[in-house]
Amino acid sequence: MEMWIRIMHSFFCNTLGKAGEPVELAKRESDHLFKTLRAAPGDTVELLDGRGGRALATVQPGRVLLTVSREQVPEPETGLLLYTAVPRKAKFDTLLKQAAELGVREIRLLLCERSVAAPEGSDRWETLLQEGCKQSGNPFLPKIAPPVKLAAALAEFSGTGYFGAVENPGAEAPRPAAGNVAWFVGPEGGFTAAEEEAMARANIHALNLGPYVLRLETAAVCGLAVLRRMITEARR
Repeated sequence: MEMWIRIMHSFFCNTLGKAGEPVELAKRESDHLFKTLRAAPGDTVELLDGRGGRALATVQPGRVLLTVSREQVPEPETGLLLYTAVPRKAKFDTLLKQAAELGVREIRLLLCERSVAAPEGSDRWETLLQEGCKQSGNPFLPKIAPPVKLAAALAEFSGTGYFGAVENPGAEAPRPAAGNVAWFVGPEGGFTAAEEEAMARANIHALNLGPYVLRLETAAVCGLAVLRRMITEARR
């Protein structure tokens, strides 16, 4: 299918089914569709399974959803990864949704020298990621990996990596090579000089985002957007 027209709202559905088959939403999604949005027979919705599957379904009498068409979106060749220290809870909630909107493949939580917030796993994280995917139409649900210290993250990463820097404004970071592209974001207060030196030794490149100091969540979103553009330009 060359063009996918988003007609109504998007919902997560673990099993999309084939064209002509009924599908069942989880209670939270079903309540949102029928109780909050008051969907009526004939309405069309988009369904995502978080694994690249995307379908159109129509509402039938009796609150039944019937699959009309389905496609499998190929996974992008270049994976956009986010290695980030953890901000305060409310800000992290927003960051998760924005990362999903920007098409991040995986989020790896970092433990840095200046970290002030400890990562606390939450059942809400997947819900927030789903909301970001539904907002943007991203068919791939990002994964969240367990927290690691920066040194371990540098040892495990393979690809082209970048971190934010306000120095050397005239320096131009290299374009992403084939493979994964990662954005490293430090805690409030930034990476220490020793951490920046460690990243430089690991060929993680400084990427200038301007002359001003950004908050963690701002730096995360800005950097991801810049890398998304760089990835797109590298494919041309």
